[in-house]
Amino acid sequence: MAVTTEKRRLLWVCSSPMPENVFAAVSGRWDIQTCPPSEAVSPYLQETDLALIHTGLDHGFDFRRLAYLLDEVDRSGAVAVVLLPPDLPPNNLLGRRRGQYVLTRADASAAELAARIEAAAALQPTIQRLRGDVAAVRSFPNGDRAYEKVDEEMRLAARLQRDFLPRELPRVGPVRFATLFRPAGWLSGDMYDIFRLDEAHVGFYVADVVGHGMSAALLTMFIKKSLQTKRILGNSYEIVPPNIALALLNDDICQQNLTFVQFCTAVYGIVNTQTLELRYASGGHPAGLLTGSDGQLRELNAAGPLLGVFPGEPFEARQLTLHAGDRLVLFSDGAEDTLAGPGGKIGSLLAAEAKKLRQLPAEETAFQLAAWIDQRRAASHGGDDATVLIMDVEA
Repeated sequence: MAVTTEKRRLLWVCSSPMPENVFAAVSGRWDIQTCPPSEAVSPYLQETDLALIHTGLDHGFDFRRLAYLLDEVDRSGAVAVVLLPPDLPPNNLLGRRRGQYVLTRADASAAELAARIEAAAALQPTIQRLRGDVAAVRSFPNGDRAYEKVDEEMRLAARLQRDFLPRELPRVGPVRFATLFRPAGWLSGDMYDIFRLDEAHVGFYVADVVGHGMSAALLTMFIKKSLQTKRILGNSYEIVPPNIALALLNDDICQQNLTFVQFCTAVYGIVNTQTLELRYASGGHPAGLLTGSDGQLRELNAAGPLLGVFPGEPFEARQLTLHAGDRLVLFSDGAEDTLAGPGGKIGSLLAAEAKKLRQLPAEETAFQLAAWIDQRRAASHGGDDATVLIMDVEA
């Protein structure tokens, strides 16, 4: 009687079909499944042995997307093989990250890819065994007590992180602020701040560390303390422009030479409350949304790379003049789904609700957005860290 061997399950994570060399490396050896780009990858990872990830095949290499995928792999029992673009610099920060994956060049031969894939697959039983060991520790009589202690420490860490957020929002001239802060767990990878720079200028930013948990939260605190907003020059001072401030912050993060993939996005603005001139810059962050008193919606885009990937990168400086009745909304990517609404376009919900929301003060608008975010999380049984910052120019 012949014995049939069940093929191992491989998940292809890419919006394009497999290149010929990749297909030749896995064909006949693996049961191949594809994760559609529009769907979450985590349910597929629970049913697979190995994930084959290529995020740069269509639209350029996307560090942010890859970091999200690797976090999902680390939370699952799967192992990943990451196909790197040939032109990616050899000193990229992926080489310093530790996790359940193996790196290889996307243009490698089929034989080399097959060897890498088999090597990664050999790690999978070890990871499953370690997960079993952790579950066994939890079942010990003192296991619950140990986890209660960890839970308490996480609560204290969450309280400390919130202590780094502004306790009172400045009210200067006609400018008013409101915020919402919704971590996905105890700790958040988001950070925001609003602060007076002098009698006329107010600085504000939203930053979003790629990832979750303690490591992401620690980097938010580093961002909070490292962002250079003013330079003291003898008996005077100079306000650091937003694009220069982000460039300096990017260099500071890169110089830490972190062993884990820790980079972030950020948008930083400075408003002159007397002239209503707004200067801003962005590093890989979702575009801010500006609505006027007529309800017209405008995206505030500014070119800039992710922070913490490569030092010496330039950030575009942008500026505009605000008017009475304008509302600026900045947000982290965890709030994008809520702001997109049913149409899928970022800001479409705000555009559809602009007339109604314009009748509410900034604080009540933040409460309304928080309710929408909570409803979506309840429906999807999860979600990302979500932060929204609202700035109104009162009439």
